[in-house]
Amino acid sequence: MISSASLFIAALALVLLGLGLLMLASVRGRAHAEHARAHLAAQTEQVRARYVSATEPDPQAGGRDLRRRWTDLLRRADMTPTRGTYLRWGVPILCLVLTGTATGGALGAVAMLVVGVALAAFLLWLRIRRIRDKMLRQLPGFLDGVVRLMTIGSSVPAAFQNSVANTDPPLRQCLVQAIHLQRAGKELDQAVLQMGRAYALDELVVVASVLRLSQRYGGRADVVMERTATFMRDREEAQRELLALSAETRLSAWVLGLLPLVVAGALFMMNATYVMLMWKDPAGRSMLLTAAVLEVVGVLMLYRLARSV
Repeated sequence: MISSASLFIAALALVLLGLGLLMLASVRGRAHAEHARAHLAAQTEQVRARYVSATEPDPQAGGRDLRRRWTDLLRRADMTPTRGTYLRWGVPILCLVLTGTATGGALGAVAMLVVGVALAAFLLWLRIRRIRDKMLRQLPGFLDGVVRLMTIGSSVPAAFQNSVANTDPPLRQCLVQAIHLQRAGKELDQAVLQMGRAYALDELVVVASVLRLSQRYGGRADVVMERTATFMRDREEAQRELLALSAETRLSAWVLGLLPLVVAGALFMMNATYVMLMWKDPAGRSMLLTAAVLEVVGVLMLYRLARSV
């Protein structure tokens, strides 16, 4: 007859055996989870290296990063960093500085330098915006051409390359650079992504995502591109309606922001001696500095107001 002590020992052994099996299962589950996390981290790092490292700057390459940013800025304005470009934009600023020096001395030179740089930045911003708007208007038509070629049996890269040949500038220059990057060894989606970030076009980044999904996972990429083109057209139409409704507010902001600068510049050009007398006087200098600060604050407030409508 089995004693109670033997039953207790057997039960204890079974409990210990169950705990051991439970710990073994837990260890195996934890090992599988760690392996899955390591695999996911490796895949994420690989994707990041492919799609982000091409556009993110090297932390130890500050000079090259600034040069790349400047090149991308000129590229968005459809310009090249050549000597002729610098002369066309630098000579007018130099003439303004010389005029300010002749009329108001060092203060006039600094004032005209600030005005010239601000005017050049404003014209460059207008040029970049005009080219960007034109590229956005061309992009839906380009996607329609890609969809038509894919519908008749062309592959995604072939349809993309053939549609680029039928695209007008300035979108054509951007897409031709993407084709050149592809021929240099990059995949098409990665090349389009790099050009989208270089031109600051989020729509091209969306197109790159569609290309990546179609090349990796297949599916009806033509349907996705067609819907993307429709979305871009609807968005452009909504933006035009918003611009038409807010035109009065934005025009008022431009007039109120530029009027003090124009009046001050005209006063300085017509009677620089009066401005210099105010600058030499402590009370007049305080008034001029206060006016400059208020002008900057007012321009920022008007800018926020115009952006909010």
